[in-house]
Amino acid sequence: MGKYKYIIFILALALLPAMILFRIPRSEVEEPKHVIDIGAIEYANITVLIDNNAFNGLRSPWGISIYVETPNITILFDTGPRPEDLEYNCRLLKVDLSKVDIVVLSHEHGDHIGGLGYLAGQAPNATVYVPSGMSNFVKNEIRKLNFKLIEVEQTTIISEGIAVVGQLYGPPYEQALALNIKNLGLVVIVGCSHPGVDKIVHKIALETGEKPYLVLGGFHMAAASKNKITSVILNLVAHGVNYIAPIHCSGDNFRKIMSKDFRDKYLELHVGSRLIVNSTGVYLRG
Repeated sequence: MGKYKYIIFILALALLPAMILFRIPRSEVEEPKHVIDIGAIEYANITVLIDNNAFNGLRSPWGISIYVETPNITILFDTGPRPEDLEYNCRLLKVDLSKVDIVVLSHEHGDHIGGLGYLAGQAPNATVYVPSGMSNFVKNEIRKLNFKLIEVEQTTIISEGIAVVGQLYGPPYEQALALNIKNLGLVVIVGCSHPGVDKIVHKIALETGEKPYLVLGGFHMAAASKNKITSVILNLVAHGVNYIAPIHCSGDNFRKIMSKDFRDKYLELHVGSRLIVNSTGVYLRG
């Protein structure tokens, strides 16, 4: 795909802040009408492709992208801010994005969707799942890259043991990814958690009846007070979360509080981190 499409796509993202101001909230955490049978998978291999916590010569722009391999499908969760960053880190980490079946975009901010242009050339047949509340402008920009686009409002099973967590309002509208590991519990992957990471975890635990084991991603708490951060951590622990891995917009204070006061729950990750999650637990590979 030509560089001009990349440029047009990136420039289009500059208009998003003004458009987001006019979005109307609709979604809150509600008691589910019935429990979703999510099923389970044997394992997930997880690689942090983009994160602003630097490591070992990899590019670390402000943004997030996480590559997930499962027995059923391969998923890319968010794409970082720029195609060239995604391409560079994939090359160094030896990650082949042509294997991607599904793309889950947490929300419409540019630091989460800006790398789509590179993916369009690597996995043109991938299906992209977006929050239904995402602006029509951004949806159309994604369609211009010739992806099949699916809009998600309620929590949706996309494969055995794997679900897109239905949108909540931050602003903006935001969704997440949940993997249910057999005999272990839920791995919840979040982008920025504008609606609140504890609310997202509460929602999927309530809807599936499964215990959350690991929550990983951006928690949007860089400017939060110590009391607020501690409250959110305690909420996650109360939900049964064993491990918390704050990256991207979680903030240095969140990471410091985790390392000091919740060391047994803390997974310290960065760009390039690799995890294996299976029925016996979570293991860091780098």
